[in-house]
Amino acid sequence: MACYQPLRSVTVEDIQALQGISTTAAAAQLHRKLTEIVAKYGADATNTWRHISQYLLTPDLPFAFHQMMYYGCYFDYGPDPPAWLPDPEAAKLTNIGKLLERRGKELLGSSYKNPISSFSDFQEFTVSNLEMYWKIVFEEMDIFFSVSPECILHETPLHPGGQWLPGARLNPAKNCLRLNAKRSLSDIVVITRDEGDDEAPVTKLTLEELRSAVWRVAYCIDTLGLDKGSAIAIDMPMDVNSVVIYLAIVIAGYVVVSIADSFAPTEIATRLMISKAKAIFTQVDPIPPSLEINKIMCLNTVSDFNKVIDAQSPMAIVIPNRSSTLSIELRDGDISWQDFLERVDKSKEVEYIGVELPVEAFTNILFSSGTTGEPKAIPWTASSPLRAAADGWSHLNIGKDDVVAWPTNLGWMMGPLLIYSTLLNGATMALYNGSPLGSGFAKFVQDAKVTMLGVVPSIVRAWKSTNCTAGYDWSSICHFASTGEASGVDESLWLMGRAHYKPVIEICGGTEIGGGFVAGSLLQPQSLSAFSTAAMGCSLFILGEDGSPRPFDSPGVGEMALGPLLFGASSTLLNADHYGVYYKGMPVWNGKVLRRHGDIFERTSRGYYRAHGRADDTMNLGGVKVSSVEIEKVCNAADESILETAAVGVPPPGGGPDKLVIAVVFKDSKGSKDNMNSLKVSINSALQKKLNPLFKGSFSLLERTNFMAATLILKPSLSSAFLGQKISSRGNSKRSEPSRLFSKGTKCATDTAYGGNVPKFSRLNVWDPYKRLGISRDASEEEIWSSRNFLLNQYANHERSAESIEAAFEKILMKSFINRKKTKINLKTRLKKQVEESPPWVQNLLSFVELPPPVIIMRRLFLFGFMACWSVMNSAEAGPAFQQFSHSGSGFYHKHGHELSAPCIFLGKRKKSKQVAISFGACVYFLNDKTKSLGRAALIGFGGLVAGWFCGSLLVPIIPSFLLQPTWSLELLTSLFIYVFLFLSCTFLK
Repeated sequence: MACYQPLRSVTVEDIQALQGISTTAAAAQLHRKLTEIVAKYGADATNTWRHISQYLLTPDLPFAFHQMMYYGCYFDYGPDPPAWLPDPEAAKLTNIGKLLERRGKELLGSSYKNPISSFSDFQEFTVSNLEMYWKIVFEEMDIFFSVSPECILHETPLHPGGQWLPGARLNPAKNCLRLNAKRSLSDIVVITRDEGDDEAPVTKLTLEELRSAVWRVAYCIDTLGLDKGSAIAIDMPMDVNSVVIYLAIVIAGYVVVSIADSFAPTEIATRLMISKAKAIFTQVDPIPPSLEINKIMCLNTVSDFNKVIDAQSPMAIVIPNRSSTLSIELRDGDISWQDFLERVDKSKEVEYIGVELPVEAFTNILFSSGTTGEPKAIPWTASSPLRAAADGWSHLNIGKDDVVAWPTNLGWMMGPLLIYSTLLNGATMALYNGSPLGSGFAKFVQDAKVTMLGVVPSIVRAWKSTNCTAGYDWSSICHFASTGEASGVDESLWLMGRAHYKPVIEICGGTEIGGGFVAGSLLQPQSLSAFSTAAMGCSLFILGEDGSPRPFDSPGVGEMALGPLLFGASSTLLNADHYGVYYKGMPVWNGKVLRRHGDIFERTSRGYYRAHGRADDTMNLGGVKVSSVEIEKVCNAADESILETAAVGVPPPGGGPDKLVIAVVFKDSKGSKDNMNSLKVSINSALQKKLNPLFKGSFSLLERTNFMAATLILKPSLSSAFLGQKISSRGNSKRSEPSRLFSKGTKCATDTAYGGNVPKFSRLNVWDPYKRLGISRDASEEEIWSSRNFLLNQYANHERSAESIEAAFEKILMKSFINRKKTKINLKTRLKKQVEESPPWVQNLLSFVELPPPVIIMRRLFLFGFMACWSVMNSAEAGPAFQQFSHSGSGFYHKHGHELSAPCIFLGKRKKSKQVAISFGACVYFLNDKTKSLGRAALIGFGGLVAGWFCGSLLVPIIPSFLLQPTWSLELLTSLFIYVFLFLSCTFLK
């Protein structure tokens, strides 16, 4: 078992014992250089690591030596040791650094020092001065608006996230192709290579060539006869053709529907149905026999077109891969790529005049997994690409001279983000048409001279395990970017070592945000698998156990919430209640309701952020977010012997992407063990066929005789029913103590990422679980969790001790579960039953109603209450509002004694109450602001007015006269009913 020790204790023999360093001379030379560095900088761990990473470590040295140096250097450093430190001069050359050097004192005042020291102040500036910051960013990226916005941000209580760029018109795809100071027509904007052609030179595409290709496809799309704004899907690998098609759809005023080419037909069909796509671009994918790695890593090996057919798609435009002709038979109505391009003659050289879109117009529909099985359909508007590009400008430092590669797909948000962050910032996009998991991609990175390489941690793990990057020169890389799933410490360290310890910028965001909310920065020290800052223009809140935000600078673990004023974030969902998903039930801070994200995050004592999984039932498998409900639905139907299953994502030791663990309960427990092997095959096959082939082999099966007990322990939503809180599926609770990276003692390779000495738990064999945890039977929930977390942190590196502690904790959970079961409380089952038993008419009725934030309800209530008081006061001062009436038990009478009917009183020749008119106008205004349809607003408002008059006319005459003031007329009382109905209409109706 290889163990790490302080660098001063490392000997030549220790180095020579590592696999890959076989000679004594090589080990002695490394030891000599190490000794020189330690002697000169040993008192300063960060400076020591800076010199070791720059002058001692090289990509060709075995990774075990890299680990020995890193862990030995930071042996007793504590949490969050920096793996990379910014250089002051290089920091001044970053996009933000250059901005601060020019305008730092203007923006931050006399407190400005330099880009590194003042970076945190600048991030706070971007939150407190949103209008100024985003105006600066648009100027830096040279964004063109055909109609300038009235302002950057209009805050309104009707929109928790605010209204951004109101009145503006632009076309983001047109901006991507526009000439500006950053580039000319001859500039290279795309570099590409097909897998299998690895010895051929890379193919380069100039801006002029890209513009011509996009314009031609845009003209051809117009010949399909679709209405502007129609949805058009793309189900293709991310290559030059798909990029051209994406830009053409947007520039022509249509909406892209993003579908990942790895999806199964049922998933494709679901997305086509939700988006109401009118056509789809897809591709025939012949599998070259040399690409065996695709089969090993479960990449897409089935023709996209075949899956599109199985999904019963609308009209398909079918593109051959690596061939100019199609050799398959198309359906009636489908069009081959060659025939599609021939629909318009000689348009290649004619500029397509892009459709200038309102800023709120949809440009892209992407999908993110929900917790109920159906994916959330998230529209990107014309402003969303600006947010994506701004993250590239600020956090990834993308600019004119950069070449950016990021293996991804247009079905995920990183596909559009790659397009916009490169083209809007004047950079070059590097696209490899093939698997990114082999040496062919590694050579492409070398030959394309990639300066920023984006990754998903699963890809890094594959590179590390196969060592396929060995022998390739990645020295052109300035930094990496990692997103999509949690990264592991050792994988990140290995990746940095491939490019002579260039930093890995971690980013965590969401499709619904259009970018990141927490990230790294080239102006801050970067710790492995950690985030160093909130994203520009974003404020972060870690919620405490009471649901309120923790103090900003205090360490702790909890659910992450976001400040609501987030440029580029979604404001609507196609198939769900946006307010209910992201705002309902969230705390209010400084008068603003916070936005829900759903991740569990830790803020460490040194100010870094670390992700600890989801607070809901979603998980991340190989960079694909999926809900447990989706997986359980497939698993339950995979084999007739299965009664029920529960799915949960569990991270490997040391962090990294989730592994799928499934708890299974059989209908008949007899012989169930014999079925386990065949069951694995059945579930594996079902997951690949019905959900995603990327899920293959990423799970284990656990047999549970008590299914509810298993789900109680494993699933965060059910655990929260017992604890009154949400637990990360990673086994961390909101009460977990902040992680410590190293403890004093020997660091072993088989330890977790936060290792130390290996003490043994003294109460290992104590039978009573309460005594084993050192608590009484009357211990509070807080005491139980504190004892469990303290003991796990202390004995984390002794496997039997940790298992004993967890077993005691689970026994206490089980006891509570049994008590809960005896009282017939099963929250999940009861809730599901209530929803399923609701009559359809009730569900339809509720779909027209929404619950706005309390602040909006109170403001509307005050307005209409004021109108009611105004009307009553007028009546008290001058009798009835327009004439005086007397009231009897049977009706209202004119002062001369003639009885008047209710309609006559209200709709007679007397003038309508001006208070009613004002209230009606306010109702229509509020409804129009909500629905964006004046006709619909006026119709709902008029309906509320008529309903109020009708109810008032019927109910007021039967009110006993002794309950009413003598001066209150039928018109006044009917007006009060109208105020009530107008209030309800504009507040609670959608």
